[in-house]
Amino acid sequence: MRPSNPYQIATTILTLLLSIVPLSHGAATNSTSPKRGLCYIATDNSASDSNIFTRPNSPLTWYYNYSPWPGPSGSLTQWNTEFVPMVHSAKDAAASVDTIKSILNGSAGIPIAGAGRNNGGGGGGRNRISHVLTFNEPDGDTSSGGSDSSPEHAAQVYIDTVLPLRAAPYNLQISPPATTGSGNGLDWLRSFNTSCFKLRPAGGCPFDFVAAHWYGDFAGMASWLGTLHDLYPAKPIWVTEFAIPSADETATTSFFNESLPYLDGLAYVARYAWFGAFRSSGDDANEWTGQEVSLFDDDGRLTLLGAEYLGGEKDGFREGESASSSSGSSNSAAAVAPPAWFPAANSPWSILCLLLTWSVATTSSWLL
Repeated sequence: MRPSNPYQIATTILTLLLSIVPLSHGAATNSTSPKRGLCYIATDNSASDSNIFTRPNSPLTWYYNYSPWPGPSGSLTQWNTEFVPMVHSAKDAAASVDTIKSILNGSAGIPIAGAGRNNGGGGGGRNRISHVLTFNEPDGDTSSGGSDSSPEHAAQVYIDTVLPLRAAPYNLQISPPATTGSGNGLDWLRSFNTSCFKLRPAGGCPFDFVAAHWYGDFAGMASWLGTLHDLYPAKPIWVTEFAIPSADETATTSFFNESLPYLDGLAYVARYAWFGAFRSSGDDANEWTGQEVSLFDDDGRLTLLGAEYLGGEKDGFREGESASSSSGSSNSAAAVAPPAWFPAANSPWSILCLLLTWSVATTSSWLL
């Protein structure tokens, strides 16, 4: 038997649905993780491949490139997200710090996006930098990308050259040197701390966050981060390089799938960046890490890891997609993107829309 009032049915359904669906709707961007960033690796193809990272639907919130200069591609320079410059070594610290200052005061003529602390520099609202990374793997040699510096020398340069960036008018947040994730790296950090207090007894080498590197399995990464947290319990950690090197596809995928949720949920980890923003073969490939960590295949299309790092289909990125394609692989039909206000698939709001459509259709049938 049919109820006598079809409008009452629709109203009742709507009331019930609104009572079970949370009335909140986050920003359309960054639906993946506010911690996730880009470790930009300069290769023959990276300037063009990296354009996919700067799309409006990209979930990445920050990037760095081992340099005090943003870019180098035009899309990165204009990207509306935070650039984090690096003072790569004690040797080039003075020049790097001068570059950072020129960007802050506007004399470099480079628009820098991303919200940061008020650094007092000119150049408009976009010309802001809030954090600086220092001294890349000083316990490693230059042939492997390290900056090869003694703890004592690094401490002196840090105090004389880098530390002034924390004071007015710059007011930047800076990291201590980022060592390798090893026993040697830990020994280097402890010696650096000791040297800092010998040179500056009143405060040593103050800093605001810790930059960490890890190459190995998941258990080792969790242990290494715990060790750094014990050493610096009051400071947030940025994992600025991590991957599992020279592993097969199964092991790499397992590490990737286990690591990202872990880092997202670890309260003392503030940011992270996967090491793999390069092609899987050819001159772009990284011989030491192996091809499985790559975010791009040898044609510059997203690997499965690349698509998932950008949030996957829920954020509009698919395996096989390239910076020059609209979506999907080259032999697939281009998908029509819904408007920005449309709820994501499988979200409570999308379910609500479907049920409301059914409710209206059902009610309309009573009127025919």
